[in-house]
Amino acid sequence: MKRFWLFIILSFALSSAGVIWFAENQHAQTVEARKRTATERLGKLRAALEGQVNSSLVTVRALRAEIKLSPNISSDRFVALMQELMTTDLPIRHVALAPNLIIQYVHPLKGNKDALGFNYRDSEAQFAGVQKAIENGDVVIDGPVQLVQGGLALIARAPVVIDNNLWGVIAVVIQIDELMENSGVNASNGIYTSALAKVSESGKRDFEFGDPSVWNKNHVTSNVVLTSGRWLLATAPISGGWVSRGPLYWSIVSIGLLLALIMNAFMYYLLHTQVRLRAALKTIDEQANFDSLTQLHNRRSFIKQLNRLTSKDSKYNSFAVLFIDLDHFKEVNDSLGHDFGDELLKVAGSRLKQQLRTEDFIARLGGDEFVVVINRLKSKEVINQLALKLNSALTKPFLLKHSQTQTSCSIGIALYPDDGLNTEQLLKNADLAMYAAKAAGRRTHYFFNDELRQRTEHQNSIHNRMRLGLKNNEFRLVYQPIVNLTNGKIEKCEALLRWTDDNGDTVSPAEFIPVAESTGLIHELGQFVLEQACADWSLLHKGNMRIGLSINRSERELNDLNAAKQWLECISQHQLPTEKVTFEITESLLMSNKQRQIQILHYLRSHGVKIAIDDFGTGYSSINYLQRYPVDYLKIDRSFLNNAPENRIQVALTEALLRVARALDIDVIAEGVENKAQWEFLQRQQCDFAQGFYISHGLSLDELITFLKKWQF
Repeated sequence: MKRFWLFIILSFALSSAGVIWFAENQHAQTVEARKRTATERLGKLRAALEGQVNSSLVTVRALRAEIKLSPNISSDRFVALMQELMTTDLPIRHVALAPNLIIQYVHPLKGNKDALGFNYRDSEAQFAGVQKAIENGDVVIDGPVQLVQGGLALIARAPVVIDNNLWGVIAVVIQIDELMENSGVNASNGIYTSALAKVSESGKRDFEFGDPSVWNKNHVTSNVVLTSGRWLLATAPISGGWVSRGPLYWSIVSIGLLLALIMNAFMYYLLHTQVRLRAALKTIDEQANFDSLTQLHNRRSFIKQLNRLTSKDSKYNSFAVLFIDLDHFKEVNDSLGHDFGDELLKVAGSRLKQQLRTEDFIARLGGDEFVVVINRLKSKEVINQLALKLNSALTKPFLLKHSQTQTSCSIGIALYPDDGLNTEQLLKNADLAMYAAKAAGRRTHYFFNDELRQRTEHQNSIHNRMRLGLKNNEFRLVYQPIVNLTNGKIEKCEALLRWTDDNGDTVSPAEFIPVAESTGLIHELGQFVLEQACADWSLLHKGNMRIGLSINRSERELNDLNAAKQWLECISQHQLPTEKVTFEITESLLMSNKQRQIQILHYLRSHGVKIAIDDFGTGYSSINYLQRYPVDYLKIDRSFLNNAPENRIQVALTEALLRVARALDIDVIAEGVENKAQWEFLQRQQCDFAQGFYISHGLSLDELITFLKKWQF
C-alpha cells in the first residue's frame, strides 16, 4: 500500500513538472524571439553610434593633414576649415588646436573660451590621454572627460608630428548626448527604451547615459567601440517584461506548484531527519579534527596522530616531524590585512599538501604554523630533499585578491626515536629546530641536534636564574654619563642593567637579554629598570642634579599601548618630567615597520618622551625609517669610532651620518668614546653628544652623584 501511494504521488509530481516545463518552454521561446528582435535593433544603433564617431574622426584627420602642410595656421584659416568640416549632422561640440600642448584655437569659440590657454600638462588626467595619443601615433579617443568649461564628453586626440618633431595635438570634443540623439539611441518606438554606459574592469557602470531604468530591467546588451575601455549599449521593454504571463499559464503553474508542494512535504518528512543527522555528524567531526580555514587537520587531530605513532602498539619504528613556520607572515598580515593573510594561509597549506604522499600527515597548529609527519622514514637525505621541496613550493609568488607577495618558510625537523619518544618532546624539539632555522637566516631547514639541546638547557637555566634573581634583588642599575659637546655639561645618563647572581658571578647583558626577550621575561626586567631609574632620578633631583635619563626599551615591549600608558604613569608618579626621559630602541625595530609599534612611539612622543635610535648604522640603515618614525637622537655605534680619527673610512662614515642627522634636525650621540683623540675629533665635527669610557664607565647612583659634583662644579 505504501509503495502504491508513493507511486501515485511521484506520478502526479512528474506530470505537473511536465506541464510546468512545457509552459515555461513556450514562454522562454517567446522571450528569446523578442530579445532577438531587440538585439537586431541594438546592432543598428551600435552601427549608428560608431558611424557618428568615425565621421567625427574625419575632421581630425583632415585638420592634421592641413597643419602638416601649414604648421603656422592662422586663426582665419582655422575658422574657415572648421566651417567646412563641422557639419550639423555631426555630434562635435568643438575642435581645439594645441601647439606645444597648449590650446591656442577653439571652434566654435562661443561657450568654449575657458579652454583657451589650457595646458594639458597641468591636468594629470588629460595629459595621460595626450601621452597615449602621442605614443600611439594616431587618433586616440578618451573619455568621458570632465571639460574645463564644464560637462562630460568624449575627446578624440591626434598628435601632429612634423619632421619627427611633435608640433602639438588636435582635440575634437564629441558631445555624448548629441551623439546618442543623432544615432537614434534616445528615440523611443513605444516598445523599447535604450541606455549607454561605460563599464569598469570590476563591472561597475562608471558613466551612464540615456534611460537609467534600463539597467534595472531584464535587458539585452551589445558592446560598442567608442573609446578605450568597455562600453555597453542596452535596451529593454518600456513595460519591463518581454512577455506577460496570461491566466492559462498561471493556472498550469499553480497546479504544478501545488503538486510539487505535496511531493516535497512528503519527501521532506522522510529525508529531513536523516540529512540533519548526517550534517551534524560531519560538522562535529570537522570541528573536532579539522582547521576551519585551511581544511587541514588541526592541533587536536595532530596530537592524536602523534600519540598513535609513539604508542607501544605502533607499527612505525621511525618517522619525522617537520615544524613549519612562514617567514615574515606577521608583516604581510599587518600590511595587506587579515583577509589577505587568511587567503595566503589557505594557499600555503594547499601547496604543502601537494608535495606530500597520501600516507603522510599535515596539520595547521594555528597562526602561520604547520606541522608534517613523514611516515616510514628511510634516511635523513630523503627528509632533507622533502624540506627543500616544501620551501621551494612556498617561495613561488602568491597572487591573491589582486595583490602579489612572496614568502618562504623555516622548517625544524625532529626524528623519532632519536629526538624524542613522546609527542611533547618531539614537538618541542622540532619547534626549537625551527627557531634555529630562523636564526640561520630563514628560508631553510634545521635538524634537531645535541647543540640545540644543550643551548636550550642553558637558556632554560638562565631564564630560571633570572626569575629567581628578580625576586632576590640581584639586578641593579649603573649609569653612564652623556656629555653635551657644545657646552661640556653632562645633560643626561644612560641607565644600564647589570646582574650579579647569588654565586657572585657577573652575567653579561649580551647573554641574558636575548633569553629574556625570547621567554617574555623582558617585560618584568623592563619594568624593574623603569621604576628603579625613576626612583634614582628623584634622589638626583633632590640633590639639585636635574639631568635626563636614557632608558632602553626592547622591541618586545613595544607591542601593547596599555604598557606604554603604564610607563607614563610610573614616570608621573615619581614627578619626573617626560621631556627628561629618552627611550632608546634598536634599529631592528625600525626595519620591522610594524604599524602598532609606530603608533606607540608617536603616543609616547606626544606626551613628551624623547626617542633615540641605539647602535645606528649597524643594520640596514635607511633615511626612510627616520622619516616615518618619531626620532630625536641617533646613537652612532662604537664601531664607527674605534679607529678614528686615523681611519679615513670611519671618519667619512661618521661625517656622512652627522650630515644626514643635521638635515633631518636630529641630534647625534656618539657611543664608545675611549680617548682624547676621538673626543677632539667629535668636537671638530660638531657632534652633539658623546658617551664612553673616556668620560666614565657605568657608575652606581652614589658614584654618579660624586662624579656629577666633580664634573659640573
